[in-house]
Amino acid sequence: MNAPARSRPSGDRPWYEDVPLAQLLRVARDVYRDAVRRALDSAGCDDIPRNGTFVLSSLDRTTPEPSFSPQAEVVASLGLSKQAASQLIDTLVLRDYLERRNDPEDRRRMGVRLTDRGRTAATAIQGAFDEVETSIAQLVTADELHGLRAGLAAYRSIRERPALSADDTFHTTVAPVAGELR
Repeated sequence: MNAPARSRPSGDRPWYEDVPLAQLLRVARDVYRDAVRRALDSAGCDDIPRNGTFVLSSLDRTTPEPSFSPQAEVVASLGLSKQAASQLIDTLVLRDYLERRNDPEDRRRMGVRLTDRGRTAATAIQGAFDEVETSIAQLVTADELHGLRAGLAAYRSIRERPALSADDTFHTTVAPVAGELR
């Protein structure tokens, strides 16, 4: 999709005003997915399963080395069934992206952390994120980028709220929570 011209005659509606948000979000998802896949391929990490990139990038951002994150927290953060999330973690362990260990304080609990290969992949993922965000920042103003972030953060608020009725309206500010795996 070609980028729209930055200057328009007054009164003309931008092309994106007539596109459903869901469609624009799908394009954004595809741009990030493609950038991440290219970066992982270049790093020799082309065998990461779907959703595996979320695990690796979350652990990279939230778990100081050489700490282990509780596997139950990682599973809960994925929004998948426990079985699917556990299978994903098993695959990442088998492919040497994650290491799993029993918690020394409670042997019933398991923890996971990035291996060297997992850190390589997480670095590639973050590089792809940075590349896309740099491209976006070149196409919009700082205020527009701030508005984009605020608008996207509202989706998180919607997700975390109970179902809304037709009568409900809300406006909220979303602040990041340190150390969370979302």
